Amino acid sequence: MSQLRVELHCHTVYSHDGHIEFDGLVRAARRKLDVVCITDHDTIEGAIEFQRRSRARNAEFQIIIGEERTLADHSHVIGLFLQEPIVSDTFEEVVQEIREQGGFCTLPHPFRHRDGALRARTRPMEGVSGFEIFNPKCTLEENQNARILCGAGPVAVGGSDAHYESDLGECVNFIPQTGDVRQTLVHFFQGQGAYRVLGVPQKQGHGGRRYAPLYYRVKPYVSVPRRLVPAAGKLYRAYRNTISRWRRPVLETKYVTE
Repeated sequence: MSQLRVELHCHTVYSHDGHIEFDGLVRAARRKLDVVCITDHDTIEGAIEFQRRSRARNAEFQIIIGEERTLADHSHVIGLFLQEPIVSDTFEEVVQEIREQGGFCTLPHPFRHRDGALRARTRPMEGVSGFEIFNPKCTLEENQNARILCGAGPVAVGGSDAHYESDLGECVNFIPQTGDVRQTLVHFFQGQGAYRVLGVPQKQGHGGRRYAPLYYRVKPYVSVPRRLVPAAGKLYRAYRNTISRWRRPVLETKYVTE
């Protein structure tokens, strides 16, 4: 049976902190992905535009419209297969809104201390289809904590949480194809069939949220004048996105079902 290589969590330039442009997405995805779920922060505008452009180009991969919604308590929830932007900002209302659109609700980085939906409380899992068991932008401990959700109902998934082209595919879900993309993901979120979550290696003490590792290395020693910050940002984005043309992360198994 053929498998789909699915990216469930990434951010384009339509996110306030995203740096993936359309041509860069095409370059990165064509090598390693069959399905890309665009989950920009609090908007579906970019996902709609990128989906339109990818269809016009007859791209080799499919784009799913999603959104990573910021709640009133600053935690995050993802909706996939959306028709409209999410407008609610409480957990229960967002979950209901996603379901009413015929979409799937997943919990990104559920135990991340800054914005995980379960970082400081328990919540009802009714209506939640999946949770991230691995996110390379989380610490090793935060990813390990997510394992307590296994068997609680939602399916364990992975997401790269990519903000640069070079981050795409740092965590990939290998899902048996059981029809078109929609049918395959319906079966997946229903827990039907075996699948694998593969991701980049993560060592003890990994700090998480390292979107710009070079920047963090030089930050203690270099201060960029405020007027040069926009130009420096553009240069760093070009540097990071250039990496994606030759960087091939070696993935290891993070979760597998029988």
